[in-house]
Amino acid sequence: MRAKYIVRLDDACPQMNHENWHRMEELLDKYQVKPLVGVIPDNHDPEFTWPEDERFWERARSWQDKGWTIAQHGCRHLYLPEAKRRYFQKSHSLHTEWAGVDGEVQKEMMREGYNLLREHGLFPTGFFAPAHTFDGNTVTACKRIPELKFISDGYGLMPYRKAGMTFLPSICDGPFLMKVPGIFTFVAHPSVMSVESFARWEKFLQQAHNDVISIPKAMKKIKKQQGLLGHSLEYGIYAARGMRNWLKKIDLM
Repeated sequence: MRAKYIVRLDDACPQMNHENWHRMEELLDKYQVKPLVGVIPDNHDPEFTWPEDERFWERARSWQDKGWTIAQHGCRHLYLPEAKRRYFQKSHSLHTEWAGVDGEVQKEMMREGYNLLREHGLFPTGFFAPAHTFDGNTVTACKRIPELKFISDGYGLMPYRKAGMTFLPSICDGPFLMKVPGIFTFVAHPSVMSVESFARWEKFLQQAHNDVISIPKAMKKIKKQQGLLGHSLEYGIYAARGMRNWLKKIDLM
């Protein structure tokens, strides 16, 4: 089996960098790629300072109409004032909107975000949290909404089931060609992409667009819980990222 790829776009909202998003959309359309796009239901993140687009929701519905998969990206994308560590999976990020929040509150947040997207005519089929940080209560809250079929996160080479939920793993940065078989999610943040980032994505899609798959196709490849393999990947990747950050600090990279 050849490596397959999922393209995931983060942080779609009315206050996003519309010029960059338009450029990314044109690039994906050029190669007929149907990505997973995370839409923030009610953005309160102060880092999003671009002018608000009053036609954003119309635009998001147009993505859905042409086959892009919509995911609920958190609720407000507003990080807690104190760092939490009770995560469902290991993470280097100290930021979280979800981890450590009371379970009942998380259920309310999940339902609120989902209902807001539905009110705008969007039909999310998955969820992923800002900064990749969430806990077991987040998974439980997600499961309470039957229409949310998967979480875009986790550690593994293939989609898998864990804690009663399907995970589409995101184990490494990208985009680049993988030498091992599996389904790999590469995440892009169009609002903050540079000219060089767009060039890397264009080169990748030139080489691999035939191996980029949609979410419905990926969901047909679900394996059993990852077990030892998943844990090995999780801790190995965590250690590698820690080493990379340490090397950057001492100017060896």
